Amino acid sequence: MNRGGSRPRTEELHDLACLEYVDRFGKKRSCLQCLCNCSALDSACDSLLACDYTDTEEVLEEITDRFRIPWFGGAMKVNNHGVSVTALFCFFLVLGSYNAVTLLIASVILTLYLVRMYRYIRRSGVKTIYFFLLSMLHTVTSLVLYSCKIFAEADTVHIYYFYFWLMVYLSVLYAFKQDPGFVSVLQNKKSKQHMLFCEKCNLIRPLRAWHCRFCDRCVDRYDHHNIWFDQCVGCRNHLSFIVLLVALINLTFSTAWDFFTSSCGVRELNPQFVVPDCQAYILDNKSSVLFTVGVFSLIVLLVSLVQLVQQIKLITFNLTGFEERRLRRGYPIHDELLNSHYYHSPFSKGAKLNWFAFIASVKQRIVTKDFAAPSSGRETP
Repeated sequence: MNRGGSRPRTEELHDLACLEYVDRFGKKRSCLQCLCNCSALDSACDSLLACDYTDTEEVLEEITDRFRIPWFGGAMKVNNHGVSVTALFCFFLVLGSYNAVTLLIASVILTLYLVRMYRYIRRSGVKTIYFFLLSMLHTVTSLVLYSCKIFAEADTVHIYYFYFWLMVYLSVLYAFKQDPGFVSVLQNKKSKQHMLFCEKCNLIRPLRAWHCRFCDRCVDRYDHHNIWFDQCVGCRNHLSFIVLLVALINLTFSTAWDFFTSSCGVRELNPQFVVPDCQAYILDNKSSVLFTVGVFSLIVLLVSLVQLVQQIKLITFNLTGFEERRLRRGYPIHDELLNSHYYHSPFSKGAKLNWFAFIASVKQRIVTKDFAAPSSGRETP
C-alpha cells in the first residue's frame, strides 16, 4: 500500500483525517466521496457503450486512486498486486482442497503460471513485489493453520522446530532486504572513458560490480536480482541470502511434514520412525486445506533447495551468478579478464579460502601480481 497521488505539501499530510487522502491531481478528497464527481467515469462508460476503449487506462487509474482503506494520517491506496495475489492464492487453495484430482490440477496450473510470470518479469525488467507478496501470504497462511490445527496435536520438538525456523526466516529476511551493496560514489566527467564506467549510474564501479536493470543501480559483487524476494543479491547481503534459503528449506519442510502427518495419518516404518501415509490418502481421492498448503510448501522447498545447491557451487568456485551466465555464453568474466574460463575464476583462491572469504564477507579483488591485466593502456581501479 502507498499514499498515492502527487506529492502534496508536508502540512497537508499532517492535516489528513483517517478517511481523507490526496488524489492523483493533488486535491484533498474523502473516501465517502468515492462515488461523487464521477464525470470521468461517466464519460468512460459512454465510451465503452460506444465500443471505444481509448479511455480504459484512465478509468483504471481513477478507480484504483479512489479505492482506499481508512488509516491513521490519511487513507491508504490498496496495492493492485496485493489484491490479485490474494485472489489467486485463495482460488488455488480452495480448488486444491476439493479432492486429489483438483489438487493435482491446481498444483500444475499454479506452477506453470508462476514460471510464465517469472519469465515475463525477467524479460520486461520491471521491479515488482508480486512474488514477494505471494511468499508472505503463503507464510502467513502456514503460520495461521499451524497455530490453529497443528499446535495442539503436534510433538513439542516439531513445534519448537517450526517456530524457531520461522523466527530465523523473518529475521534474516529483514536483514536481506537492506542495502545489498549499492555503489554510490560519483565520479567526474574525465572518467567516462574508463572501461568500468557506468553511464547509467554516472560512476566508476568496482571490478565485480554490475548494473541491475531492475533496481537501476550498480551493485558491488552483483550475483542476481531475486524476483521472489524483490531484492538484489550483492556483497552485503549474499551471506544473508544463503541463511535465508536454509531457513526457508527447514521451514517449508517442517510445514509440509506436519501438515501431511495431520491430514493423512502416519505409517510406521519401524517403532522409532514414522512417515506420512499420503499414498492411501491420495488414492481415496481426498484433500484438505492442510494438505494443499503442504503441497505448496513442498514446491517451495524443491525450488529453494535447487537454488541453494547452485549457490554452494558458485561460492566454491568464487563466482557470482552474473559471472557464471557470462562465462556460459562464451564471454569473459570481465572485459579486463580476457583469459578467464568456465569454472576457472581468476578470483578463486581454492575452495577452502573461498568459503572463509565468503563467510567473513571479504571482498576479493584482482591483484596485479597474481593476474596480469591486459595491455589496453587503462588502469585497473
